[in-house]
Amino acid sequence: MEIFQIAAFVLVSAVLIGLVREYLPSYGILCLLGCSVVLLIYLLRLATPLIEQLHAYAVYWEHSGFSTVIKAAGIALASQTTQDLCKDAGLSSLAGKVEFAGRCLILMCAMPLLQTAAESLGFFLQ
Repeated sequence: MEIFQIAAFVLVSAVLIGLVREYLPSYGILCLLGCSVVLLIYLLRLATPLIEQLHAYAVYWEHSGFSTVIKAAGIALASQTTQDLCKDAGLSSLAGKVEFAGRCLILMCAMPLLQTAAESLGFFLQ
């Protein structure tokens, strides 16, 4: 049922953004940003049970590895959303830099896991 609410919101937002962009292009970007934030907040509210369930499973998994995966997923979602907003605003160069920054942050976030894997491999080879 939520998908119909999301689809309706997106369609109304698309029409609103199209009308605003036609007359005030600079405000069209702000309208797009506002609609995106509202949609993301709604989706986070829907994802709360999933996040709680994953947090419950984290007790059974290695806590640092699980939190790293969750952080990387959050960084990927945030950078993808920002990249899409930049592309919609016609700033493809900035969108590429946001994508690069997201990839670098994910690698930095995964560094403890890579270090643990390298240490385990070194221990195994000795």
